[in-house]
Amino acid sequence: MDAELIPRRVRPGDTVAIVSPSAPAVARWPHRVRRGVEYLQSLGLDVRIMPNAAGSEGWVSGSPEARAEDIHNAFTDEQVGVVLCSIGGNHSNQLLPHLDYELMRSHPKVFQGYSDITVLHWALRKTAGLRTIYGPALTSNLAEYPRVLPYTDRWLRAAWFGQEALRYEPATEWTEEFLDWDSKADLQRARRLSSGDGWLALRDGHAEGPVLGGCLETICWHLKGSEAWIDLAGAILFLETSEEAPSPAHVDAYLTDLELLGVFDQVSALVVARPYGYDDRDKETLWGVVARRTEAAGIPVLANVDLGHTDPMMSVPLGANARLDAGGRIFQVTEPATAH
Repeated sequence: MDAELIPRRVRPGDTVAIVSPSAPAVARWPHRVRRGVEYLQSLGLDVRIMPNAAGSEGWVSGSPEARAEDIHNAFTDEQVGVVLCSIGGNHSNQLLPHLDYELMRSHPKVFQGYSDITVLHWALRKTAGLRTIYGPALTSNLAEYPRVLPYTDRWLRAAWFGQEALRYEPATEWTEEFLDWDSKADLQRARRLSSGDGWLALRDGHAEGPVLGGCLETICWHLKGSEAWIDLAGAILFLETSEEAPSPAHVDAYLTDLELLGVFDQVSALVVARPYGYDDRDKETLWGVVARRTEAAGIPVLANVDLGHTDPMMSVPLGANARLDAGGRIFQVTEPATAH
């Protein structure tokens, strides 16, 4: 693959194209779509729901071909500045044989999503060389009631519109409370926020390199052994767990897979997100697991960082150069996320 392709900066008046590569969130929760669209419009952006994004065929929004067609059409539309995923799911891997990577490389855009969208982030990096953004999705983080959380808003704006490096800071408040979307309980009140508990150094040390990563389960279920596996040499790797809250025992197994693959010997550091659905005891057990699995490699490890399934969530440009000082609780991207 040639040098990394960095998408241009988002401009007021650009269109955000909404795609549903996996789960049918647009069809299931139109009230959350409306809230997310209103937020994007408040940024001075137009919004277009792609034709197949609002479909629903069981646990996916449509056929793999239809889902891929929406992505292709969004990339080739000159009015579109951002291709934004409506949510994650568990079936983005079905799109891989149907994506035209040369087409997307020829029309670079900001592509953003998280969770299962990790599959597409890695495939776009491996095959198209495109820098993408691991960050909030339309119907989850960007549909927050009564407004998008300030931390989420701050880092999305910085990644899309900013011309500066991204010097992340710990969120002062966070939540994992779920108010049922089916009954629209999420429109009755704001979710309860807890005081931020800061980032945690599991092993001190400094590192610099491209920031890469994604959802741990997705990496181990769908990317391990696939043609979309990316080169992690020298990377600051970040990992986050899903809303299914895999137990520390399951995480231990996943991290063992990565350890046996030599991942922790290849990367320069590890960043682990605040886990969703864990009590304090589970967290303590989890941090012990992470420390043990990375002990042989001896890499710096920073944990409890705001880039996972809890809210708020930062926006992270995958492939951008980053710097980590685990002991100093410093994690920053040292260049703008997008290009002029």
